Amino acid sequence: MTEGSIPYGTRAVPLSVTGGRLVRRLTPHTPPPADSPRELLAAALREPIGSDRLSDIARGKRSAAILIPGKARVAGTRDYVAALIAELNAAGMPDERIAVFLADGTHEQHLHSDIEALLGTGLAARVRCLGHDCRRDEVVELGMTSYGTPVLFNRRVLESEVKILTGRIVPHYFAGFSGGRKALVPGVAGFPTILANHRLTLDPTRGIHPGVRLCSLLQNPVHLDMVEGARMAQPDFCLNTLMDAEDRMLSAVAGDFEAAHQEGCRQALDMLRVVLEEPVDVLISSAGGSPYDDNFMQSLKAVFNVQEVVRPGGTILWVAECSRGINPGFLSWASVESDTELDRAVRERYALTGHNSLMLRQLIRRVEVGLWSGLPPDTVNQLGLHPIASLEEGLSWIRQRHPRGFTYAVVPHANVMCAALEPTGVVKTDERETLGHVA
Repeated sequence: MTEGSIPYGTRAVPLSVTGGRLVRRLTPHTPPPADSPRELLAAALREPIGSDRLSDIARGKRSAAILIPGKARVAGTRDYVAALIAELNAAGMPDERIAVFLADGTHEQHLHSDIEALLGTGLAARVRCLGHDCRRDEVVELGMTSYGTPVLFNRRVLESEVKILTGRIVPHYFAGFSGGRKALVPGVAGFPTILANHRLTLDPTRGIHPGVRLCSLLQNPVHLDMVEGARMAQPDFCLNTLMDAEDRMLSAVAGDFEAAHQEGCRQALDMLRVVLEEPVDVLISSAGGSPYDDNFMQSLKAVFNVQEVVRPGGTILWVAECSRGINPGFLSWASVESDTELDRAVRERYALTGHNSLMLRQLIRRVEVGLWSGLPPDTVNQLGLHPIASLEEGLSWIRQRHPRGFTYAVVPHANVMCAALEPTGVVKTDERETLGHVA
């Protein structure tokens, strides 16, 4: 039957599945935007959560740093950076005292055209726009978290008298949710900070830490470590957005970086977590198209965010163009055949591809995964995945694996949501209880 389309790179590819029974097309619970971005942002800035208004905080201060996500994420930067600058101007701070930092962690550096795309030509010309290189920029060490993470941040950010964190809140497969503290860690942190924080995905003995999971914060060591580190920088304000799968702004939260983020995560849980009552045989899942499937690392969310709803022994057709290729580190880990040896090697020689490779290995031991992408077939094979050259080939591969019919679900935008299994009649702890911070 025809299932609309599925994103692949810059295209929306028509999807028509035969031989199976559609259980559900999994999409976020997002109503049409109630107000314009300008109105949503104005309301959030007018009534901040747990803090004074930004204009009051900034009054009498000499400089401000606005930390924004980079080009790999759509967060509404054009709208909200303009609103934040207006608040700072109202406090008496001129444009020349305001700097916008690309808080992009380990991601590639941005060109001027990228900055213009994020902010618009006019806004990019009004204020200084500065990148952050986690390996080369001068950083200041502020101390160490209780998890043993050295806390290093960009010196220029720390020297700003008003530090503003921004971003978009979506479920995140190892930090719980994006947004909030993430603008600092990993956003403008030094590489040793990022490496040590991400290493907390590993359980002390074997595998992935049980607290490291989607939509979970309270017992998540990665999140808790991020918060500890962020507190040391003493951020003054936070503004986070929530958006639908078409990148339309639905809500904005502002104020204290922990309290506002908490509220944003509660909203995200309601809007972006989708539940199935029973597992499906087949899942057809897209990372959401460009920029979310530009490289292999980013496109992992297409499977990690929704894998729970596929039965053991089932099949995932993973849709991600990966036009910018794959980090070679993934292939190095994939060459380790023994699961036990891979776990040991990741712990001994940890790199940012390490925990992702462990998670991928766990996935392919549980289900069969085919990847439709622009990556070379040999590369896909090395990863333990089945290479797929087209959507038609992928659907044929599914029918070969399930010749007698199958149940299936389709996820067009797995990058901005999570899918969970919750059988009928099973009473689960309220997910909101997992959102609290531990002091």
